[in-house]
Amino acid sequence: MIEMDRDPIFAEIKEKMSKLGIDGVLFDLDDTLIYTSEIFIRFMEMYAIEVAGKIGVETEELMNALQEINDEEYKSMRVNPKRWEAVVEKLAKHFDRGEKEIVDNLDILINIYSIEPRMRTGVRTMLKILKESGVKMGLVTHANVEWTKYKLDRLGLWNYFDQVIIVDENGHKRADDWKKGMDLLGVIPERCLVVGDSLGGDVRPGDELGARTVYLPSPWSVYRQGGIPTRTVVINEIFELLAALDRLE
Repeated sequence: MIEMDRDPIFAEIKEKMSKLGIDGVLFDLDDTLIYTSEIFIRFMEMYAIEVAGKIGVETEELMNALQEINDEEYKSMRVNPKRWEAVVEKLAKHFDRGEKEIVDNLDILINIYSIEPRMRTGVRTMLKILKESGVKMGLVTHANVEWTKYKLDRLGLWNYFDQVIIVDENGHKRADDWKKGMDLLGVIPERCLVVGDSLGGDVRPGDELGARTVYLPSPWSVYRQGGIPTRTVVINEIFELLAALDRLE
């Protein structure tokens, strides 16, 4: 009975995709399908609480400096976990005190990569509907390779995707990476939908290639910088994606 009730959903999505001329969907992973930023914030706050008292500064002051330096280091070290080594070294210079406490507590930040993230609400149902509707799906994620495999393993996400592209952690995610995903899926840009939380890494590259794009604004300010393409559809939660298909041009 449940399957009979769900069959019309598959047919409806298949029809919508056909009318839109979309053969495949490429997703970003972090903060698009799973909650990642909340893990970073949690351990950055733990680090700030642990270290601030030891070096004689307010927790908020240390947290603000940590966030600012991390944002700056992202520009040169991208998403490589080794970025945190450079961050704490610069943090020690920033405060010009407590170098031992600042550097010795680096392990708190490295714990970010050992935590299983939460799936965003409605993701599994959405992916099942798209898969059962015959839509090709791929993942184009920008992160450390081992960490990405850990997340996909722990959350059981591998089987939803026809292709998984892991972009070099030492570079930026660019249009070429999305084009690689499209090529591997066997779809041309004009018949592809790109879904992500980063304007610079997901949405604008997808739009420049000629794909339709859906933007889920990132919690991280670095990923919200710049303009939103005119054709891009903005959603507040990933479970809104299927309904948002009606707003695509």
